[in-house]
Amino acid sequence: MASSSSNNSSYDVPWVEKYRPSKVSDVVGNQDAVSRLQVIARDGNMPNLILSGPPGTGKTTSILALAHELLGSNSKEAVLELNASDDRGIDVVRNKIKMFAQKKVTLPPGRHKIVILDEADSMTSGAQQALRRTMEIYSNTTRFALACNTSSKVIEPIQSRCAIVRFSRLSDEEILGRLMVVVQAEKVSLKCSMNLFFHLKFKFV
Repeated sequence: MASSSSNNSSYDVPWVEKYRPSKVSDVVGNQDAVSRLQVIARDGNMPNLILSGPPGTGKTTSILALAHELLGSNSKEAVLELNASDDRGIDVVRNKIKMFAQKKVTLPPGRHKIVILDEADSMTSGAQQALRRTMEIYSNTTRFALACNTSSKVIEPIQSRCAIVRFSRLSDEEILGRLMVVVQAEKVSLKCSMNLFFHLKFKFV
């Protein structure tokens, strides 16, 4: 038992998860988009959302932070996160998403279950049509957040039911500023931190 406990305590959480913002206000860059999401977090009545922009700009992190602020301890049972590039066919809408939308979850007034679909622009046309119908049927209990690189690849009937929030690439200064917070907390050498900065910079070019 002691050995098992020791192994668990020594498990290293990836930095991308360890330092992922849990509040919308902590998201770096894209101030216009972040400000819009902060208003939703404050007021509580989340609309269906399309978060559009290049990879690595904070779309998924932002919606996860928003879900955490809106739902708190209920997040685990009231949030369904899927990568649409892996589960992009009509069956996932009919099964996973529809079953989640039908699930009874007790939430405070003005709060809804949230379905997060990453890379939603890779969903097939049939799956998007099925998703549109699901959004209509369960609008009283469930909200949808679709993260995508290009919003124009999402069918118009879904776009018309969503508020579109656009993200753009972060500046070098924004990336470096957040990176320095992490490396200082982890006591990483300056040389290693600069190597990490250039790795991240060119990864998302």
